Amino acid sequence: MPNYQSAVIADAQGLKAHSGFKAARTLFARRYGAVLKANLPVIHLATDEIRLIVGAYVLSRHFAASPNDPAAGVTVADVQTFCTVHALAGHNRIGAILNLLRQAGYLRQIKDLRDKRIKRLEVTRAGLTIARQIITPYLQALAQLQQVEHAVRRVEIDDAFFGALARYCSNYFLTHGTLVDLVPEMRLFMARDAGFEILLKLIATEMPGEILKDRTVHFHYGAVADCFGVSRVHVRRLLEDAAEEGYVTLHAPGGRAIEIHASLFELVDNFIALQMALLLQAVVHAGGKG
Repeated sequence: MPNYQSAVIADAQGLKAHSGFKAARTLFARRYGAVLKANLPVIHLATDEIRLIVGAYVLSRHFAASPNDPAAGVTVADVQTFCTVHALAGHNRIGAILNLLRQAGYLRQIKDLRDKRIKRLEVTRAGLTIARQIITPYLQALAQLQQVEHAVRRVEIDDAFFGALARYCSNYFLTHGTLVDLVPEMRLFMARDAGFEILLKLIATEMPGEILKDRTVHFHYGAVADCFGVSRVHVRRLLEDAAEEGYVTLHAPGGRAIEIHASLFELVDNFIALQMALLLQAVVHAGGKG
């Protein structure tokens, strides 16, 4: 597999230096949060880090399947092995996640005509729809910085293109590990239910044209908890931990006055720039020049 980690890092630096990056990041934060808010079961299937990696892997396997090579598709055992080998989650937990995806209608079990013992899965139309909804905010934000507007349209209608994006991102993980490894501080948010979405909602309070600086906002714990289907205590503990790390200062209980420090914007910008850069590489590799 190609060694393209350095290219992703270089592209991330270039994207972050773009004059429109902060506006694109805020656009992404609002649209991505809206997608997950409208699909709460997805949030609770797994943490953000695991959901994105496993999602890309399952999609890449799904699109690799063909009538001539059904073994290239998705099986429960294959996904469990993938997650166990790469220390993403245990065998039983991944089995439970796949079962929940099936119950939610995102996956369906199909017969393996060669071996009835194999639990073969297929991504449903509903599963492909939510996957497209999750990737689209990234592409829309990226299109503010690079000439990839066509990719936003193409991912909606071209399964081969969508599959190529998923395969490229999955291969990156297989070769280099998760993007969070490059910004390990992000695990404070990515390793918790709705942690990334809560962070993005906090970041999205930034107003257009603002200069990166400390600012105090109202971020009601109860309202945020209701937004993403988690408990108020869950939100409070996340923000308290962020305060301990120096990313915010809590000036009043309940989220009535949270001072967001520039270090939190910097952390989020570094991570989202990496995500956009990986997707940019995937678009180019998939032949997404126009």
